[in-house]
Parts: sequence; structure tokens; C-alpha cells
Amino acid sequence: MEWVKTIGNSICTADLVLLCVAVLLVVLLCIRHGRPALKKLTARDDIPGYALLYADRKQDKNEDFGRLLYSAKYDLQGRPDYVFCSRLLGRIVPVELKSGCIGEAEEPHHGDFLQLAAYFLILEDVYGKRPAYGRLVYRDYMFEIKNTARVRREVLKAVQEMRQMLRDGIAEPKPSFAHCRPCVCNGTVCQFSETEIEGVNDDSCREE
Repeated sequence: MEWVKTIGNSICTADLVLLCVAVLLVVLLCIRHGRPALKKLTARDDIPGYALLYADRKQDKNEDFGRLLYSAKYDLQGRPDYVFCSRLLGRIVPVELKSGCIGEAEEPHHGDFLQLAAYFLILEDVYGKRPAYGRLVYRDYMFEIKNTARVRREVLKAVQEMRQMLRDGIAEPKPSFAHCRPCVCNGTVCQFSETEIEGVNDDSCREE
């Protein structure tokens, strides 16, 4: 009956391996979902190991710089300030710069957040790669925001609501620098705003 014992030992070993794999997967999922979707960090303008893929201003050496990025899938367009690409894995990271300060706030301005989230969708369609995260860089701090399913749902809902409002004509549009600058629909779906709105820089973090 040695063969019975051998089979029994093999089954026990296989079950143990499957159990270990299952436990490892659960641990990895807990770690992944336990990580904050948003992190506030000291502002910096570089990403080690990444090269500049796109900038919102034209440069002589790269004709793609400055072009308006358009997503046919989502019917969204825009110009992120910078898009960096990992030299090793080819991952892309959008970076949006803001002239003002965020101070002690633990979250970015909601309009800025939605703007970055819209760039997640645009870049995924344009470059065929889904950004894992992006950066909102203020003068004093920056936020790293993960590109989660919840973030994508939120920006798609906001865009849908804006389009519905434009179709219904509920309110008279009053574009202005103060209101349009942080809006996700500025330069993307709103026909009343301009991609470059004239106005003064935010000096909110200037010392008195």
C-alpha cells in the first residue's frame, strides 16, 4: 500500500502549496487596497528613472510637444503640462503644475483632481497605456494620485453631468479665469471656455 501513501502525501503537498498561494494572494490584495489612493508629499519637478515624453509647449526637437491630445473613445481633449515615461518599463505618468499653494489641506482642489483624472483617460487612449498614477504639483506640496476604477468613475460622471448641463442649457455660461482654471471641462468638453484663459497667477502662498 505504499502507492496509496505516496498519493496521499502528494495530495497533501499540493493542498499545502495551493493554500500558501491563496494566502499570499490575499496578503497582496490587502496590501494593494490598504495603500492610500492619494499621498501628499513635498513638491518636486522630477521623477527619477523617467524621461520626458510630452510637454504642453512646443519645442524644436519634438513636434509632438504642444499638440492637443484627443481621446476618441471618451471624446476628451487636453494638454497635460508634462507626461513622463519610465525608461525601463515604459509606464507613463502625467504631471500637472499649479501656480498656487495647497497649504495644510490634505487633499487637492477637487477641480484639479478631476483634471488629472481626465488626463488618465486621455493618455490611456492616446498612448495605449494606462497610467498607474499621476502628480498634481503645487508650489509648496504635491499629490500623487492613483488611477483607480473609482477615480475613473468619478471623472466620467462629472463629464457626463457637464455635457448634460450644456445640452439642457440650465445655466448661462460665464467663463472666467478663477472658475475655469481648475475645471476638468476647461479645454476638454466645454465649448465656452478656452484652453488658455488669461489671468493673474495665484499668489496665495506669498508671505506677507
